Amino acid sequence: MLGSNAWLMLAGAGLVLAGILIHRWTARYDLKDAAIESVWALALGRSTAENATALEAKLRDIQSQPTWAGKAAKTAGTAIRHVLAQIMGVVGLVFIVAGLALAAAGLFWR
Repeated sequence: MLGSNAWLMLAGAGLVLAGILIHRWTARYDLKDAAIESVWALALGRSTAENATALEAKLRDIQSQPTWAGKAAKTAGTAIRHVLAQIMGVVGLVFIVAGLALAAAGLFWR
């Protein structure tokens, strides 16, 4: 049978894991991270015609739409996903901090 300290540490580890998974999910839709990744790819010379940067890939995806309405819808969807990624990024950080606090409470609470 696990004591209350062990349950606090397990709950904290679960929250930290959930926060990390949320952070990984948000990185896929965050335009800020895509911009930073693109700058690094250009600075290190890894960007070629065959190997597009993250921003170039998103721009090509928008430009591949056949109509102006399709391009506008794709752009709006990208912007909405970016905003949601920013919000969920904060939620992920809160999960990580709360999980670390619970784990510390379980470890040090007597």
